[in-house]
Amino acid sequence: MRLPVCRWDLESDILCPQCQERLDKGELSKFEVSLSNWLLEREKLYPSLDNLNLLRAQRIRNRLILVVKKKTKDALTSATGLMEEMQTSFGEVMIMEGPVKLRSLIRMLISPCVELGINNLYLPDGVKESIVMLRPEDKEKISYSKDELREIATAVLDEIVLFRYQDEQDEGDIEEDDEFGKKLRAYGRRRR
Repeated sequence: MRLPVCRWDLESDILCPQCQERLDKGELSKFEVSLSNWLLEREKLYPSLDNLNLLRAQRIRNRLILVVKKKTKDALTSATGLMEEMQTSFGEVMIMEGPVKLRSLIRMLISPCVELGINNLYLPDGVKESIVMLRPEDKEKISYSKDELREIATAVLDEIVLFRYQDEQDEGDIEEDDEFGKKLRAYGRRRR
């Protein structure tokens, strides 16, 4: 089993200098450390975990999002008892094979719908934001709200991803709680 944290670190409860540096830089989260420890404790109960290669783990609201290396997803899904345990402990489990690309992640999240386009916005401070445009008639078909889509995509890709419906842009109707609208207004104020 390959985890985001060294096995030695998990067994000794002390992070090695490399893992501690990754944690300090934000490349590794405290949740990934605790989940890795949780999985290591269950390795003997579920032998299929030996084939698992976990790249990334995030917990958003009542969801556990796992990004595993291609062809290792079965290590988790084949252990039904483990999946039930995960759902009880962490909530809904989403498993994605990675490394995940933006367009494939979006299509998976909004299936059966298709995005209209993806715009990349490069801010003056060097931060890249992706803005995904969706059709207004797909609002009812998409299982997640715009905020949930944003949270999931941002957590999985570790970059800012915003979602907008085309009718919101056409009408100029920017809601107060819309993340894209806030950033656009803030950017406009900085330019003046």
